[in-house]
Amino acid sequence: MKKRILLYSIIFLILLVLYLYVSSNKQYELQSTKIEELRGKIDTLKTEVTTYKDSVNTLLDVNANLHYFSFENNGEAINYFEGTEVDVQNLPQIITDAIYDQNSASANNPLVPFDGTSGKFMSVDRVKVINHKWVICSFTDGDYWGEMLLRYEINGKTKELTFELISEVLYPKYEG
Repeated sequence: MKKRILLYSIIFLILLVLYLYVSSNKQYELQSTKIEELRGKIDTLKTEVTTYKDSVNTLLDVNANLHYFSFENNGEAINYFEGTEVDVQNLPQIITDAIYDQNSASANNPLVPFDGTSGKFMSVDRVKVINHKWVICSFTDGDYWGEMLLRYEINGKTKELTFELISEVLYPKYEG
């Protein structure tokens, strides 16, 4: 009887070991498959990150090129006002506001060298301060639009702004 119990115990242990071996093998294969899938995802994500980094670098270059001609990024233009009472930090906004303030619902902006058409008035809709002397503006009456280059002067003591038209262009009406 002891021999049979021992024999059954040994057979049971062998079956248990065999079951555990097969089970762990399946678990190992499942985990290996998951690991390979995750490695594939990691490689894909690395490629996407590289693509996004390249896109960001391209956009940064484009942005730097767009801001090349801007007062804020022109140290020489900023230094021009050194020793004056001009608020250099807010100067682009001050100039922009002064130009927009000349827009009117009942008359053309006096800085724009063209009259509006069909009872509409020319008004400035976009302003960019280029440096310590020049401003570029876009203007429109809703049908026609154009651009102009203005020279500005600011009196350091009275803070009075004066504008002088340097050049302008009016684009033909788009008949889409």
